[in-house]
Amino acid sequence: MGLEWQKIIQSLNLTIVANWINFAILVAVLSWLLFRPAKEFIQEKRERIKSRIDNAQEKEETAEELKERRQEELEEAKDRRREIVQQAERRADEIVEDAREEAEKEKSRIVEEAKKEAEQEKQDVLQELEKQYVDVALVGAERVLQREIDREDHEEFINSFFKDLQERELDAE
Repeated sequence: MGLEWQKIIQSLNLTIVANWINFAILVAVLSWLLFRPAKEFIQEKRERIKSRIDNAQEKEETAEELKERRQEELEEAKDRRREIVQQAERRADEIVEDAREEAEKEKSRIVEEAKKEAEQEKQDVLQELEKQYVDVALVGAERVLQREIDREDHEEFINSFFKDLQERELDAE
């Protein structure tokens, strides 16, 4: 029996060694057939992912720059809008002020014309009254004196009378 065990152990050792050799060959063949392509596939996948990440980062940076530019343009547009509104307000104020000045000038002109017209009417009324007074005075003087005096003397007398009246009226004003 001792011999049999020895043969069994020897055959086991050879079997184990043969199995290890077969395993090593299998690992080498599988490594050469599968591991290299898998490693290359993984490397390509890494490079594609890295490329996508780099591309996404570039796009993000570009988008950020674009966003900043748009923000600056928006601020510039707001400043321009503010400036335009201020100019419009100033122009509106100028227009209102010009209209106010023009209205004031027109008012002054109308008042001045009204004063002139009133003065002219006053003069016309005074002349008319003067004529009426002259006529009344002449008629009265003719009746009072009941004598004949020539018309020029009467008119001269009446004119001096009315001049005195006018001077008194002007002094009273």
